[in-house]
Amino acid sequence: MKKYAKVVPLLIVLLMMFGCAGSSQFMRKASPPVGGPSPEKAQVYFMRPSGFGFAIHFQIWDSRELIGLAQAKSFFAYECDPGKHFFIGLAENKRAVEAELEAGKSYYILTQVKMGAWKARMGLIPVTRGSEYWDKVEEYKKTLNFIVADEAALEHWLADKKEKTEAVINHTISYLNTPEGRKYVAPLNIEDGR
Repeated sequence: MKKYAKVVPLLIVLLMMFGCAGSSQFMRKASPPVGGPSPEKAQVYFMRPSGFGFAIHFQIWDSRELIGLAQAKSFFAYECDPGKHFFIGLAENKRAVEAELEAGKSYYILTQVKMGAWKARMGLIPVTRGSEYWDKVEEYKKTLNFIVADEAALEHWLADKKEKTEAVINHTISYLNTPEGRKYVAPLNIEDGR
C-alpha cells in the first residue's frame, strides 16, 4: 500500500492537468454556431484543443478590445469586420497574429500552453493552408466545448482594471511592433479563409 501512496496523488494531478476542460466566470458554454459568418463579416475561431493547464486561461485581444479567454478543450468564435486585425494573446509571454480577413470567410487560430518561469506561457498558431492543423480544425469543432464571452462579466472586470489593462495592452502592442517583438507575430493571410 505504501508504494502507491506517492503514485496516486501524482496520477490525480496528471489527470487534472491533461484531462479537464477549463471554465471561468467570463466565458460560458453555448451551442456552436451553425454555418459560417454573415456575408459582410469574417469569423475567427480561437481553439485550444489541449487539456494541459486546464485552470489557466489566456486573454485574447483584437488590438485594444478584449474578445475572450482561451480555455482548455474549448473554442470560441469572433465575428468581425473584414480587413486587417492584430490578435494578441497575453500570458507570461506575448504572442500575436497579424491577420488579413475576407468577408464571408472563417479563419482559425490555435492557442497552446507552454511551461513558463513564473506562470504559463502561450503559443498562438494561425491555421494556414497546408499547415499540419488545416484538416484538424473541423474535428476540433466537433470535440471541443464551444464557449461565448459573458460580456457583462468582462466589462465589469475591465472597468475594475482599466488603467492596468490599458497600460499592459499599449505596452504589448508597442513591443510587438518593434524589430525584436516582430519575431513573435505570425501572419494569417486572406487566402487562409474557408
